[in-house]
Amino acid sequence: MRTIIATCLLLAAAPTVWAQSQFLPGDGTPVEETFVPGVGYSSGYGSGSSTYEEGVQRGFADIVRSAGAANLMNSEAAKNYEDARKKYIENRLQATETYFEMRRVNQESRAALRPRPLSTEQYVRLARQQAPERLSVSQLDPLSGTIGWPRVLMSETYKEDRELLQTLFKERARGVAHNYEEIRDACEALLAKLKADAARIDANDFIRAKNFVDSLSYEVRLAQG
Repeated sequence: MRTIIATCLLLAAAPTVWAQSQFLPGDGTPVEETFVPGVGYSSGYGSGSSTYEEGVQRGFADIVRSAGAANLMNSEAAKNYEDARKKYIENRLQATETYFEMRRVNQESRAALRPRPLSTEQYVRLARQQAPERLSVSQLDPLSGTIGWPRVLMSETYKEDRELLQTLFKERARGVAHNYEEIRDACEALLAKLKADAARIDANDFIRAKNFVDSLSYEVRLAQG
């Protein structure tokens, strides 16, 4: 019994090799072909493995070759990735520099178009140019305070406003200097009525009357210093 078991174990452990004869085409020479499990048929003819050990070595060589090819492809892929990453960073840097350069140019252009503040002399000259014209003696007598009204303001519509302003200016001529705010308010009320009637007044007459009232208020403002 022990002998049978030992024999079976030896047969199981030993590599199974099947031999098979075949004839080469042409001359009919028999060639023995051996089947090796895990490797296949090996006839010793052509480029196939002649022994089991040679088949194992060839398989190991193929594995090594495949690993080398994989390493080469991985290396190329890593290189391509680094090149793409480098180009991406360079493009981002260039885009950032372009953005800030365009922003700087835009700010400089706006600064060039922005009006510069006027000097004190320029403000004084502009104020004089925009100030109402001074009234002549015939328009406003500084000694008596008598006002020479333009024709359009002699209308009955403005009678109360004329009388109020005439009284206030005569008071100033007599030395009353604290009625500036009353004169200013009276001039604004007269201008409001004049603007309400602008549609029925000749344009030239309206402009002359408006400028006259503005000049009355301006005369008092000048006196206030």
